[in-house]
Amino acid sequence: MTEMIDDMDNADGTDAAATAQARAVAGQGPAFLPPFARSRLGTMGIELELMVLDRLTHDLLPAAPDILLLLDKQDKKWVATPEITTSMLEVATSVLGGFAEAEAQLEEIRASVQRAAFAVGAAISGGGAHPFQRWNEQRIYPKDRYRESARKYGYLAKMFTVFGMHVHVGMPSADEAVRVGAWLTQRAPLFIALSASSPCWQGEDSGFCSARSNVVGAFPMSGTMPPDIRSWDEFAAHFERLAQHGIVNSIKDFYWDVRPKPEYGTIELRVLDTPLHPSHAAALGCYARELCIEMADRPGAWPRDGSREVYTWNRFNAAKDGVRATWIDPETGAAMPVEQAVRADLARLAARSDDPDFPAACLLIDDLLQGGGQARWLTAHMAAGAGMNDLARYAAEMFDTPPGALKHGERSGA
Repeated sequence: MTEMIDDMDNADGTDAAATAQARAVAGQGPAFLPPFARSRLGTMGIELELMVLDRLTHDLLPAAPDILLLLDKQDKKWVATPEITTSMLEVATSVLGGFAEAEAQLEEIRASVQRAAFAVGAAISGGGAHPFQRWNEQRIYPKDRYRESARKYGYLAKMFTVFGMHVHVGMPSADEAVRVGAWLTQRAPLFIALSASSPCWQGEDSGFCSARSNVVGAFPMSGTMPPDIRSWDEFAAHFERLAQHGIVNSIKDFYWDVRPKPEYGTIELRVLDTPLHPSHAAALGCYARELCIEMADRPGAWPRDGSREVYTWNRFNAAKDGVRATWIDPETGAAMPVEQAVRADLARLAARSDDPDFPAACLLIDDLLQGGGQARWLTAHMAAGAGMNDLARYAAEMFDTPPGALKHGERSGA
């Protein structure tokens, strides 16, 4: 969300706030919650956590620092940053307005990262979890924030070598971020199902379409925002209570599936596996964007059912069975296939969208519904005799392919 950051840097007092935030995140200063920086409704940013692989063995390779040195030399609107271990690379778009812009920038990112990785003997892959890496072999990235995470969470920090996609959607006010975030949380399991691309874990078939989703739940502040929080002031009071107990020190200590991101003026959807191809990331980001715009057009409306049990069940089913899961609509109590819920959403949103390219995004999401989704494409290779190294190679080859070389129906590997 680099444009949002740039806009904030021009505001009075932002430098001091940014310093306080950085110290809080690194565990070197007192707890700090920045003020909510309002954004234009419907602006969007996408973050992808990518695997750095050895080009021969396709095991994880701790070459992210070398790739970042090359990417730092480029003149670009987007940013590339380290993640918690040295075989992870995070890329983040600038502020986007719709599908065409998102797909174009993510293709620029894909090609740039691929070239930089090749130069250092590495390959890049999407997917939510590497199929055979061992957590104890990973190295914490030498950065204060990640050292603090390793101190605070022990072995869980290395276990968190999983790869997710985050979508930021701009909100016009802090209160709207809380309200729209509550609505988006209800549908977060649909995004788990659509993006699920991590069927293997530590060299074994996990039996889940998204093994990554289970790793996040080990952290103490995972889950969802408490449903009784109905305003920014109530959220700030909640933050303050937890900070007084030393439970949180910054917004980054909330590992919620959907959380407000005050320094960007957004809500952040955090549940997705990184898709195998960036074009799917563009499409899923636009699905989230359209849902948020629709929810914002219902001022004052709140979800009727904040049941954590229903949400947890929907989340589990989505991680387990992917696009073939059943989803319970929290508003009506009706159970339906994920595919039915997604198709109903897309038809409704397409009829009201102001993005002329949203139908193209819908076609890509349709790809993800074919053949049981990306996870089952990978497990089908296993059933045909592929080994874990082969799965990592297939995923890297998918990432390497430009969107124009893929036909409709092939982008998910179908």
